[in-house]
This record gives sequence, C-alpha cells and structure tokens, in this order.
Amino acid sequence: MRRRGELPSTARSLRVALHTETDSALLYSASDIAVLDADELLRHPYLARLGPDLLDPSLHWRDLARRLHGPAFRNRSLGALYLDQGFLAGLGNYLRSEILFAAGLHPAQRPRDMDRKTRNRLARATLEIGWRAYLGGVTNPEVRVAALKAAGQSRRGYRFAVFGRDGLPCHVCGAAIERIEVGGRRLYRCPSCQPCASTR
Repeated sequence: MRRRGELPSTARSLRVALHTETDSALLYSASDIAVLDADELLRHPYLARLGPDLLDPSLHWRDLARRLHGPAFRNRSLGALYLDQGFLAGLGNYLRSEILFAAGLHPAQRPRDMDRKTRNRLARATLEIGWRAYLGGVTNPEVRVAALKAAGQSRRGYRFAVFGRDGLPCHVCGAAIERIEVGGRRLYRCPSCQPCASTR
C-alpha cells in the first residue's frame, strides 16, 4: 500500500500534484493547465459552456429530466447528446453505452419522443451509473456483480454491462451485444434490451 504523498512509479509525465491530509490528486501528461478564479472560469471559452457536473451532489435526477426535455437538447439523438459536455459534464464514451443500456434506450432515440416516465428513468440511470462508475469503477449493479463473481467472472467480466463486450451474451437477456459507431465513437448495445423506438 502506498503512503500518502508517495507517487506511483510510471513513465508518464506528472504535471500537477495536489495533496490534502488524507488524499492526493495527480494529473499526468496534460498539455494545458490553468488555475482560475470564479470570474476567470465564467469567461473561459470552453469551461463556461460546460453543463452541470455529473458528480455534483446537488444535481437531482429531476433537474436532469428537465434538461433532457429543454429546447437545447430535446431534438438530439441520445447517442450524440450523451457525448456532449455542454449537456452534462463528466460523461464519456463508456458511460454513454452503460447508461443507455441501464435505461433500456436505443441511441437513436431523442428526448422529445419520450414520455415523462422514460425521461425520468433515463435521468435516474444517468446519475446512478455515473456515481457507481466514478466511486467503484464498475457500472453493473451490486446484485449482478455478486452473481457474476459467484459464476467465476473476473473484474473484466463483471465491470461493464455492455461496453467492450461485443459478441458476448447480455447479462440480462443473453442476446449478443453489438458494437456500432455513433458520432465517430464506438457504442455498445443489446439489440434485445435496447430495441429501436419503433419496435418498443
């Protein structure tokens, strides 16, 4: 076990190290680093356009459901929207696949075509999967993880529901997970659990 403040052995270039009494945050290989005050942050050309932080404890699923239905986002496909940091900061490619699977939604669906109950389900799944991923690095629910571990699966086998699992059976229904390209990035889905909107 590494002591607080002790740096890991790596060939990467450490650019910033922030230490508190209990934890350390290490930033490697960054090309652009800035420390900004609140006013500078509001004027930054990229950062000022970011949406709410996925891990902001004050962000409620109802806020996210309203945002999904707002005029700036309601007409976009979920596959595109869930990579847009202006919609929600902190989302990434693997979270996009995992969230859409958990919500049972096809990436081509748009918020405007969903009823309130479906938008609410997506908003809840977004926050739940986001927090689960960031706190433990695993997106599957604990019950599924326990069952997969009991079946002899390694972390690689139980970490994700769909991401990186193309051709493998869905943990829920057994259908083969497929890999598609959306927005120039790979996206994984279960064709049975996430059918096209017209077949639901």
